[in-house]
Amino acid sequence: MQSNTVHPCDERLPAGQLLTLGIQHVLVMYAGAVAVPLIIGSALKLPKDQIAFLISADLFSCGIATLIQTLGLWIFGIRLPVIMGCTFAAVGPMVAIGTNPNLGILDIFGSTIAAGVIGILLAPAVGKLLRFFPPVVIGVVIS
Repeated sequence: MQSNTVHPCDERLPAGQLLTLGIQHVLVMYAGAVAVPLIIGSALKLPKDQIAFLISADLFSCGIATLIQTLGLWIFGIRLPVIMGCTFAAVGPMVAIGTNPNLGILDIFGSTIAAGVIGILLAPAVGKLLRFFPPVVIGVVIS
């Protein structure tokens, strides 16, 4: 016997709820996308115009990442309606790199690019490990 019920994760919400959730999602992404460059720029004592440029570059990068994730590009992207934003997890290491007298903002950029390449290369292996991390485990870690 087949059931025609839709799982709650797959159900289509009414337009009002979709709009509210969409606005909430954008505001959460936007706050992180502005706060992270502000923190890093302030820690590195950058001029205001360069901090504004960091914020613009971050928002532009978040937009590109959102399009790749949402629409998919070749083997990249989850093809789900998500908004990609900045993470605060990288702020500490970035400030440490940027305030090191032997390093600077270019080294932050280089390490970010290197981390991205390493992440792409390791993604298939991590994907195979997902079966060991059920939603209840991931939810607790994220919380």
